[in-house]
Amino acid sequence: MSEAADGRTGTATLHGVAVPALDPEARYDVTTQDGLFTAFTPTGPRQGGETELWPGYTEAHAHVSLPANWDDTVEDPRIVALQYLYHGVTHVVDMFGFPLVADAWAAGREASPWPYPEIVHCGYAVTATTDAAGRTGHGVEFPAPVHMLAVESDLDHALRANTERGGTFLKVMFTDGTEQPGSPVRFSRLSEKVLRFTARMARERGVTAVIDCNTLQETRWAYACGFRLFAHTVRDRTLDAIDWKEFEGARFVSTLAGLRPMIMTGEEFLTEYSREGFVETQDVRNLDFVKGIEKPYGIEYGVQETRTAALADMRRNALAALGRGDLLVGTDSGNTGAYHGYSLLSELDLLRGDDTSLDGMLRHQATVGGRRYFAELSGDTTGTHPLRPGAPATYNLLHPSAPDRPLSALPVRTVVRGTEIDRPALARAIADLRTPRTPSDPKGTAA
Repeated sequence: MSEAADGRTGTATLHGVAVPALDPEARYDVTTQDGLFTAFTPTGPRQGGETELWPGYTEAHAHVSLPANWDDTVEDPRIVALQYLYHGVTHVVDMFGFPLVADAWAAGREASPWPYPEIVHCGYAVTATTDAAGRTGHGVEFPAPVHMLAVESDLDHALRANTERGGTFLKVMFTDGTEQPGSPVRFSRLSEKVLRFTARMARERGVTAVIDCNTLQETRWAYACGFRLFAHTVRDRTLDAIDWKEFEGARFVSTLAGLRPMIMTGEEFLTEYSREGFVETQDVRNLDFVKGIEKPYGIEYGVQETRTAALADMRRNALAALGRGDLLVGTDSGNTGAYHGYSLLSELDLLRGDDTSLDGMLRHQATVGGRRYFAELSGDTTGTHPLRPGAPATYNLLHPSAPDRPLSALPVRTVVRGTEIDRPALARAIADLRTPRTPSDPKGTAA
């Protein structure tokens, strides 16, 4: 592979790269000009070992305004944006509470020397009101507002308010918190009448709706009411062929990385956080915290067995959805221990396991599939391919898959709209943003 010129301001050509999303067997010369792709020219069959060009990763389920750190602190949105860029994540779907940080994100983007990841969000989610047993709808427990729906007319207010805040899709919280058969009910749920009305109203107004379910029964109810996009995979049983026939046209986000921290040991955390990219982008105080974890939180709260089983069911269901072409790769990042950018690459490893035959499908769903999902939630339903002449030159160059190479390996290069991302410079910028400022030291240079 070779390259000439500056892709942002002039013409550049990548020679001899693989572009599996176009043809997994061919080599290409890929030309860009002024931040756009201009040509994908086949130059012969692959010889083996070619660097692969893929669209940037899409995080299909994030929460920028929630605290991922173990001390419950929320990252500065400017740091979050750079964390995503560092790991090659160029598009982010925020599922909860982005208006809380929208101004800071916009200000950071305006001041940034690098192009920010693109983001699409729902505004604030909708959930149920408190029930007779005193249980609130899922979402109320988080430090971000939610709209509570008691009757149909409440939805109109939520949709209008979210549109005013820049939301382009609807996020519906519909789970009672059950994870496995017999596990306790934790939240109230929307009534069937309100749920059906919500799906119909969103459809009539041209608003894409994503629903948050845990169990097979919840998923069945939501599907029957008209929902087709699910924020998680089913976690209370492994779906069989008959079950899957019920969900024709439905798509599911994986979110294994968001649940797994609740069942990990301190040693497992240290192994997970030892990959390149953690100390460069995340708050290293998290390492000190997990060193002190003597037993998983699942054991501490009496849910280790149910959550371990739930994670296994989620993975099996995610892989079944992958085989059907219906999987979206996301992490639920913003939940404790699920870090922006870093955990998206972890998600790929969790899904792959030891089966390298999944690599191509997983990369495709995390890039091409994710980008189309991002466009859909933005209101663009054309389904255009992100790798085409005239499209923004936003891509990752990745090492070819190999049995000894994890999918979580950092991209060889990340380019966003023609601008190559300088990872060491991003790491320095993140460290600088974390350095305390004082009136006498406004640049944070004091020791």
